[in-house]
Amino acid sequence: MAGAWRGSLRARLMVGVVLLAAVGMVAVNAVSLIGLRLNLVNVADAHLTKTRESVQHRVHPRPAPIEADNLNSLIPDGTYLAMLDDQGRMVAQTPARDVDGRPRPRPDLPTPLPDGFAEHTVTLSARGAPVPRYRTLSFPLGYSATVRRTPGSPPQRFSRVVIAKSLQPAEDVVYWLIGADSAATLAVLGGIVLLSRGVLNVGLRPLRNMAATATAIADGDIDQRIDVAGRHSEVGEVGTALNRAFDERQRSEEQLRQFVANASHELRTPLTTIRGWAQLHLHGLAEDPALIERAMLRIEGEAARMHTMVEELLLLARLDQGRPVAHAPVDLGALADDAVTDARVVDPGRPLTVEAPGEVFACGDEDRLRQVLQNLLSNALRHTPPDTPVSVTARALPDGTAQLTVADQGPGMPPATAERIFERFYRGDESRNPTSGGTGLGLSIVRSITEAHGGTATVRTAPGKGSTFTITLPAAR
Repeated sequence: MAGAWRGSLRARLMVGVVLLAAVGMVAVNAVSLIGLRLNLVNVADAHLTKTRESVQHRVHPRPAPIEADNLNSLIPDGTYLAMLDDQGRMVAQTPARDVDGRPRPRPDLPTPLPDGFAEHTVTLSARGAPVPRYRTLSFPLGYSATVRRTPGSPPQRFSRVVIAKSLQPAEDVVYWLIGADSAATLAVLGGIVLLSRGVLNVGLRPLRNMAATATAIADGDIDQRIDVAGRHSEVGEVGTALNRAFDERQRSEEQLRQFVANASHELRTPLTTIRGWAQLHLHGLAEDPALIERAMLRIEGEAARMHTMVEELLLLARLDQGRPVAHAPVDLGALADDAVTDARVVDPGRPLTVEAPGEVFACGDEDRLRQVLQNLLSNALRHTPPDTPVSVTARALPDGTAQLTVADQGPGMPPATAERIFERFYRGDESRNPTSGGTGLGLSIVRSITEAHGGTATVRTAPGKGSTFTITLPAAR
C-alpha cells in the first residue's frame, strides 16, 4: 500500500495541492484574526483613554461627595470603575450587577493596588474566572475627592481611579470568526480536493496514454507512437522525446539487421571461394603444381580480404560504442604529405599533388586521421582511371576549423550514389565486383572517425565532373 502510494503521482500531487492550500488558508486566516484582535484591543484602549478624560473632568473637586450608586453615570456602558485611597485600598466600585440584574464580572485587581500599577493599559482576567478578560488602566487624580458608599454613610476620600473595559465582545467576534473561517476553510478544501481530482485526471491522461503506448511497444507493437497534442508543454516534450527514442531504437535495430545481413553477404563470397579451392585440393582434383599454387594463393588472398573486413568491422564497432579518441595537436599538412608519398609508391604513374599552405593543426588522434586520408586516397585510386589527377589539400579556416580535401577529376558519381556513399557496405554499381578489392567500409570508416572527432565528412560530385571529399575537424588551439 505504501509503495503504491509513493508511486501514485496523482495522489501525491493532490495531497501537495491540498496541503499547500490548507497552509495558505490557515496562514491567511491566522493573520487576519490576529490583526482583527489587535485592532479590537486598540479600540478598547482608545475607549479607556476617552473614559479617563471623562472621569477626570466629571470628578473635578466638588463640594458634595459622589454617590456610589451613581458611578455608572461617570462612565460609558460596559466600563468598570473603581476608586482607591492613597494606600491603594478599594473605596468604591461599580455595582456587581447591571440594572437588569445580570451579574457583571470585575477585573482581578491586586489588593492593595501597588503604586504604578496599570499606568499603561494591561490585560487582566476576571475575578474568580479566566474570562472575560479586561483591558485595565489606572491613573491618579492629582487631588482628593469624596465618595459615599451608601446613602447616609460618611464620605470617604479617594485619589486614584481604575477603569477597565471588557474584551468579551471582541473575543466573541474573534471566536465567531474562527468558527466561520474554519467552516469556510473545510468547505474550500473539499472543493479543492474535488476540483484537483478532476483537473489531475484530465492533466495526467496524456501520461497514462504514454505509459500504455510504451507498454504496447515493449510488448512488440513497435509501430505504436505517442500522440503529442501540445509539443511546447512538459508532457508534450516528454512524448516527443519518447517518440524520438523509439524511432532511434527502431532505426538502430534496422541498421543492425541490415549491417549483419550485409556483413554476412560480404563474408559469404570469400568463404565460398576458400571452401571451393580447399575442397578441390582435398579431393585430389588439383594435381598440377601450378593449380595447387594458384589455389593456395587464392585461399591466402581471400583470407587476407576477410581479415581486412573483420578489422574494419571491429573498428566501426568500437567507434559506434563511443570510445574516446585522443585529443592532441595533429599536423594535417604532414599527414597529407605522408599519405601522398605512400600513394605514389603504390601508383607511381598517378599525377598526385599535395597543398598545405602554412601550418594546419587539428585536434584528434593522429593514427585515426592518417587512416582517414589513406582510405580517401585509396578510394580515389581504385575508382578512377590510372591517369586521373588527384589532389590533397589541408588548410585552416577562419571559423576555427581545419579542413582536409581529397579531389579527383574522375568520372564522378550520380546523385543517388553520392547520397549513400558513406553507408556501410554500399558500393556503386560500377564497383560491385568483389575482385575490385573494396569492402564497402572504407568511406563508412572515414565518416565514423570524423564524427568521433566532432567533425563532418561530405562529398561534392556529379557525373563527369569528378569527386571532392571534404573532412572538417576542430582546429587545435
